Amino acid sequence: MSFPSTLPEPDRLDPASIPSLRWGVIGPGWIAERFVASVQKFTTQKIIGIESRDGARAAEFALRFSIPHAFDGDMCDHPEIDALYIATPHPFHFDMARRALEAGKPVLVEKPICVAAHELDSLIALAKRRDVFLMEAFWTDFLPKFSVLRKVLQDGLVGDVTSVLADHGEFFLPDHRIMRADLGGGPMLDLGTYVVGLATGILGRPDRVLAQTTPAESGVDGQTGMLLHYRSGAQAVLHTTLLSHTPCHAVIAGRKGMITMAGKFYTPGPFIVQANDLSTQCVFDEPRSAYDGLHYQVEHMAWCLGQGLKQSPIRPLSASLLTLETMDRAREAGRVI
Repeated sequence: MSFPSTLPEPDRLDPASIPSLRWGVIGPGWIAERFVASVQKFTTQKIIGIESRDGARAAEFALRFSIPHAFDGDMCDHPEIDALYIATPHPFHFDMARRALEAGKPVLVEKPICVAAHELDSLIALAKRRDVFLMEAFWTDFLPKFSVLRKVLQDGLVGDVTSVLADHGEFFLPDHRIMRADLGGGPMLDLGTYVVGLATGILGRPDRVLAQTTPAESGVDGQTGMLLHYRSGAQAVLHTTLLSHTPCHAVIAGRKGMITMAGKFYTPGPFIVQANDLSTQCVFDEPRSAYDGLHYQVEHMAWCLGQGLKQSPIRPLSASLLTLETMDRAREAGRVI
């Protein structure tokens, strides 16, 4: 295949095919604020409930975002709620998702969907028994940018992928939630989900996982460097840290060309595809933004439910499980359990 002069267009859902659902949000935290703002601004989906263990906090959140119902405790059985989004700290995802599935409610669970692969195995089995939709809110996969990226890879534009390089680092103060082990702290269950998810999404299950971890002062993992090795000879070199800001770049290199995603690769923004002989390059261009793109995953899930699906074809549960399994192996290799 010759190197093209333009890149494919992203897939877009027909708005008429997306049912308008009534959503409940569990956990009125930082990501829930951005989730609700994006959904309310860009979609016809309705946020009608917010749940917290702190009733006053739920009431304040509901007032701020014009949400009609605030719940001090369980709202899974509320008859007006069609679907749930779980935005609690990571260690609570499993119990909250299990509660939602047992109530028969389709559920979108913030990434990482669980803190370990064995938990997700249990949720997958429960979702199958209950015949209920379950999806990880790995929002990156649903962006137009990543729709184009998947087409570039599927079309073989860069050839067989030999290397994936990805980095994600941010600096956090000592009192931040990510510094607390009891709240699933450390970058591996947060920032690291993006780098591992990118690599396993492209290269699949690694045959060998090497890792080295440096602890933070609070005792959680402070930074981890990973090498995923594949029998084909492909490798992924990954890094995540909460000790400092880093460029957050990613590179996907193949035998015919290279894809470069500069700066916060997991968010909306441009990327470059360049032939290895440096003769040709194509640019996917879109404005950089932060969390406005959270709404794409919500519309995709609503579309899935309208189609009668029980899993996402873009982010199937097998992909979420593979990411968690690989993170489990990296934590074991890096001696952070």
